Amino acid sequence: MIRADMSQLPLSLAPPRGMRFDNFVAGPNRAVVDTLRRGLSAGDGYFLCGPRGSGKTHLALALMAQWSARAHRACFVPGAVPAAAGLLDEARPELAVVDDVEQLAGNATAERALFNAINRWREARTAVLLTGSGRIDFGLPDLASRVGHLARLTLQPLDDEGLDLLLGQLVEDFQLIAGRGMIDYLRRNGPRSPGRLVGLFERLARRAQAERRVVSVPMVREELAGPDS
Repeated sequence: MIRADMSQLPLSLAPPRGMRFDNFVAGPNRAVVDTLRRGLSAGDGYFLCGPRGSGKTHLALALMAQWSARAHRACFVPGAVPAAAGLLDEARPELAVVDDVEQLAGNATAERALFNAINRWREARTAVLLTGSGRIDFGLPDLASRVGHLARLTLQPLDDEGLDLLLGQLVEDFQLIAGRGMIDYLRRNGPRSPGRLVGLFERLARRAQAERRVVSVPMVREELAGPDS
Protein backbone atom coordinates (compact mmCIF):
# COMPACT_ATOMS: atom_id res chain seq x y z
CA MET A 1 0.00 0.00 0.00
CA ILE A 2 1.14 3.53 -0.69
CA ARG A 3 0.47 5.31 2.58
CA ALA A 4 0.15 8.97 3.35
CA ASP A 5 3.87 9.43 3.94
CA MET A 6 4.41 12.24 1.47
CA SER A 7 8.05 11.27 0.98
CA GLN A 8 6.81 8.00 -0.52
CA LEU A 9 4.22 9.42 -2.92
CA PRO A 10 5.09 9.28 -6.62
CA LEU A 11 5.51 13.01 -7.08
CA SER A 12 6.72 14.01 -10.52
CA LEU A 13 7.83 17.44 -9.30
CA ALA A 14 10.85 18.07 -7.14
CA PRO A 15 10.89 20.87 -4.58
CA PRO A 16 10.29 23.78 -4.44
CA ARG A 17 6.96 22.89 -6.09
CA GLY A 18 4.65 20.52 -4.26
CA MET A 19 1.06 19.51 -4.86
CA ARG A 20 -0.93 21.67 -2.44
CA PHE A 21 -4.27 23.40 -2.42
CA ASP A 22 -2.47 26.71 -1.90
CA ASN A 23 -0.71 26.57 -5.27
CA PHE A 24 -3.56 25.16 -7.32
CA VAL A 25 -5.00 27.87 -9.54
CA ALA A 26 -8.72 27.24 -9.36
CA GLY A 27 -10.05 29.67 -11.97
CA PRO A 28 -13.59 28.49 -12.78
CA ASN A 29 -13.09 25.45 -10.53
CA ARG A 30 -13.35 27.23 -7.20
CA ALA A 31 -16.37 25.21 -6.07
CA VAL A 32 -14.57 21.91 -6.83
CA VAL A 33 -11.45 22.98 -4.94
CA ASP A 34 -13.48 24.24 -1.98
CA THR A 35 -15.35 20.94 -1.76
CA LEU A 36 -12.10 18.98 -1.54
CA ARG A 37 -10.33 21.49 0.65
CA ARG A 38 -13.09 21.47 3.25
CA GLY A 39 -12.30 17.80 3.59
CA LEU A 40 -14.22 14.63 2.89
CA SER A 41 -16.29 13.20 5.72
CA ALA A 42 -16.45 9.53 6.62
CA GLY A 43 -18.35 7.64 3.95
CA ASP A 44 -18.15 10.41 1.32
CA GLY A 45 -17.41 9.31 -2.22
CA TYR A 46 -16.38 11.58 -5.10
CA PHE A 47 -15.32 11.07 -8.71
CA LEU A 48 -13.09 13.95 -9.83
CA CYS A 49 -13.32 14.23 -13.62
CA GLY A 50 -11.41 16.19 -16.21
CA PRO A 51 -9.19 15.83 -19.27
CA ARG A 52 -5.56 14.82 -18.99
CA GLY A 53 -3.45 17.60 -17.51
CA SER A 54 -6.38 19.44 -15.96
CA GLY A 55 -5.04 19.13 -12.39
CA LYS A 56 -6.76 16.01 -11.06
CA THR A 57 -3.57 14.46 -9.65
CA HIS A 58 -2.53 17.79 -8.13
CA LEU A 59 -5.81 17.98 -6.20
CA ALA A 60 -5.68 14.31 -5.23
CA LEU A 61 -2.20 14.72 -3.75
CA ALA A 62 -3.20 17.98 -2.08
CA LEU A 63 -6.00 16.08 -0.36
CA MET A 64 -3.55 13.37 0.67
CA ALA A 65 -1.22 15.98 2.14
CA GLN A 66 -4.07 17.51 4.10
CA TRP A 67 -5.10 14.16 5.57
CA SER A 68 -1.50 13.22 6.30
CA ALA A 69 -1.05 16.44 8.27
CA ARG A 70 -4.04 15.45 10.39
CA ALA A 71 -2.59 11.99 11.07
CA HIS A 72 -5.36 10.11 9.23
CA ARG A 73 -4.70 6.73 7.62
CA ALA A 74 -4.75 7.27 3.88
CA CYS A 75 -3.67 5.48 0.74
CA PHE A 76 -2.93 6.67 -2.79
CA VAL A 77 -3.19 4.14 -5.61
CA PRO A 78 -1.97 5.27 -9.06
CA GLY A 79 -4.15 3.40 -11.54
CA ALA A 80 -1.36 3.31 -14.13
CA VAL A 81 1.05 1.18 -12.07
CA PRO A 82 1.07 -2.60 -12.66
CA ALA A 83 0.72 -3.26 -8.92
CA ALA A 84 -2.54 -1.29 -8.62
CA ALA A 85 -4.72 -4.38 -8.12
CA GLY A 86 -2.55 -5.61 -5.26
CA LEU A 87 -2.52 -2.18 -3.63
CA LEU A 88 -6.32 -2.08 -3.77
CA ASP A 89 -6.56 -5.47 -2.09
CA GLU A 90 -4.38 -4.29 0.81
CA ALA A 91 -5.88 -0.87 1.39
CA ARG A 92 -7.62 -0.34 4.78
CA PRO A 93 -7.53 3.48 5.06
CA GLU A 94 -9.72 6.29 6.34
CA LEU A 95 -9.18 8.02 2.98
CA ALA A 96 -8.70 6.10 -0.28
CA VAL A 97 -7.57 7.87 -3.45
CA VAL A 98 -7.39 6.05 -6.78
CA ASP A 99 -5.81 8.23 -9.47
CA ASP A 100 -6.40 7.71 -13.22
CA VAL A 101 -8.99 5.04 -12.51
CA GLU A 102 -9.63 4.47 -16.23
CA GLN A 103 -6.22 2.79 -16.40
CA LEU A 104 -7.84 -0.17 -14.62
CA ALA A 105 -10.57 -0.60 -17.27
CA GLY A 106 -10.23 -3.72 -19.36
CA ASN A 107 -8.11 -5.52 -16.76
CA ALA A 108 -10.46 -8.06 -15.19
CA THR A 109 -8.26 -8.57 -12.12
CA ALA A 110 -7.89 -4.85 -11.49
CA GLU A 111 -11.57 -4.16 -12.04
CA ARG A 112 -12.55 -6.87 -9.57
CA ALA A 113 -10.02 -5.52 -7.05
CA LEU A 114 -11.47 -2.02 -7.37
CA PHE A 115 -15.04 -3.31 -7.05
CA ASN A 116 -14.16 -5.26 -3.91
CA ALA A 117 -12.25 -2.30 -2.50
CA ILE A 118 -15.15 0.11 -3.03
CA ASN A 119 -17.51 -2.34 -1.30
CA ARG A 120 -15.07 -2.72 1.59
CA TRP A 121 -14.62 1.03 1.86
CA ARG A 122 -18.39 1.58 1.90
CA GLU A 123 -18.78 -0.83 4.80
CA ALA A 124 -15.91 0.83 6.68
CA ARG A 125 -17.25 4.34 5.90
CA THR A 126 -13.95 5.23 4.23
CA ALA A 127 -13.81 8.55 2.37
CA VAL A 128 -13.13 7.84 -1.31
CA LEU A 129 -11.82 9.97 -4.16
CA LEU A 130 -11.42 8.55 -7.66
CA THR A 131 -9.99 10.60 -10.52
CA GLY A 132 -10.40 10.03 -14.22
CA SER A 133 -11.57 11.35 -17.54
CA GLY A 134 -15.21 10.66 -16.68
CA ARG A 135 -15.93 8.29 -19.56
CA ILE A 136 -14.79 4.81 -18.57
CA ASP A 137 -15.72 1.53 -20.26
CA PHE A 138 -15.52 -0.93 -17.39
CA GLY A 139 -16.11 -4.54 -18.35
CA LEU A 140 -17.66 -5.26 -14.94
CA PRO A 141 -21.20 -3.80 -14.91
CA ASP A 142 -21.40 -3.74 -11.10
CA LEU A 143 -18.20 -1.68 -10.95
CA ALA A 144 -19.56 0.79 -13.51
CA SER A 145 -22.66 1.13 -11.35
CA ARG A 146 -20.64 1.71 -8.16
CA VAL A 147 -18.49 4.40 -9.79
CA GLY A 148 -21.54 5.97 -11.42
CA HIS A 149 -23.15 6.50 -8.02
CA LEU A 150 -20.23 8.58 -6.71
CA ALA A 151 -20.79 12.33 -6.52
CA ARG A 152 -19.12 13.86 -9.57
CA LEU A 153 -16.82 16.88 -9.52
CA THR A 154 -15.79 18.14 -12.97
CA LEU A 155 -12.80 20.37 -13.70
CA GLN A 156 -13.32 23.05 -16.34
CA PRO A 157 -10.56 24.52 -18.56
CA LEU A 158 -8.85 27.62 -17.23
CA ASP A 159 -10.12 30.96 -18.46
CA ASP A 160 -7.71 33.73 -19.50
CA GLU A 161 -7.52 35.14 -15.98
CA GLY A 162 -6.80 31.71 -14.55
CA LEU A 163 -4.10 31.09 -17.16
CA ASP A 164 -2.37 34.35 -16.24
CA LEU A 165 -2.47 33.41 -12.56
CA LEU A 166 -1.06 29.96 -13.31
CA LEU A 167 1.82 31.34 -15.37
CA GLY A 168 2.73 33.71 -12.56
CA GLN A 169 2.42 30.91 -10.00
CA LEU A 170 4.72 28.63 -12.00
CA VAL A 171 7.37 31.32 -12.37
CA GLU A 172 7.29 31.73 -8.57
CA ASP A 173 7.14 28.00 -7.76
CA PHE A 174 10.06 27.12 -10.02
CA GLN A 175 12.00 30.24 -8.95
CA LEU A 176 12.60 31.35 -12.53
CA ILE A 177 13.84 34.67 -13.83
CA ALA A 178 11.47 35.44 -16.68
CA GLY A 179 13.00 37.29 -19.63
CA ARG A 180 11.33 40.21 -21.36
CA GLY A 181 8.12 39.16 -23.10
CA MET A 182 8.32 35.54 -21.93
CA ILE A 183 4.94 35.51 -20.16
CA ASP A 184 3.20 37.29 -23.04
CA TYR A 185 4.68 34.80 -25.50
CA LEU A 186 3.48 31.84 -23.44
CA ARG A 187 0.05 33.40 -23.06
CA ARG A 188 -0.27 33.57 -26.86
CA ASN A 189 1.58 30.43 -27.93
CA GLY A 190 1.88 28.07 -24.97
CA PRO A 191 -0.39 25.20 -23.95
CA ARG A 192 -3.43 25.95 -21.82
CA SER A 193 -3.40 22.60 -20.05
CA PRO A 194 -2.03 23.00 -16.50
CA GLY A 195 -0.30 19.62 -16.74
CA ARG A 196 1.47 20.48 -19.98
CA LEU A 197 2.47 23.88 -18.60
CA VAL A 198 3.97 22.29 -15.50
CA GLY A 199 5.97 19.89 -17.69
CA LEU A 200 7.19 22.81 -19.79
CA PHE A 201 8.25 24.79 -16.72
CA GLU A 202 10.09 21.78 -15.34
CA ARG A 203 12.14 21.61 -18.53
CA LEU A 204 12.69 25.36 -18.59
CA ALA A 205 13.85 25.33 -14.96
CA ARG A 206 16.37 22.55 -15.59
CA ARG A 207 17.70 24.27 -18.69
CA ALA A 208 17.89 27.72 -17.12
CA GLN A 209 19.83 26.31 -14.18
CA ALA A 210 22.20 24.29 -16.37
CA GLU A 211 22.86 27.17 -18.76
CA ARG A 212 22.72 29.88 -16.07
CA ARG A 213 20.30 31.92 -18.17
CA VAL A 214 17.07 33.78 -17.75
CA VAL A 215 14.08 32.09 -19.36
CA SER A 216 13.91 33.96 -22.64
CA VAL A 217 11.40 33.85 -25.48
CA PRO A 218 13.85 31.94 -27.73
CA MET A 219 14.34 29.32 -24.99
CA VAL A 220 10.58 28.92 -24.59
CA ARG A 221 10.14 28.69 -28.38
CA GLU A 222 12.76 25.92 -28.59
CA GLU A 223 11.16 23.93 -25.77
CA LEU A 224 7.71 24.26 -27.32
CA ALA A 225 9.08 22.90 -30.59
CA GLY A 226 10.79 19.96 -28.86
CA PRO A 227 9.53 16.36 -28.74
CA ASP A 228 8.39 16.62 -25.10
CA SER A 229 6.07 19.56 -25.69
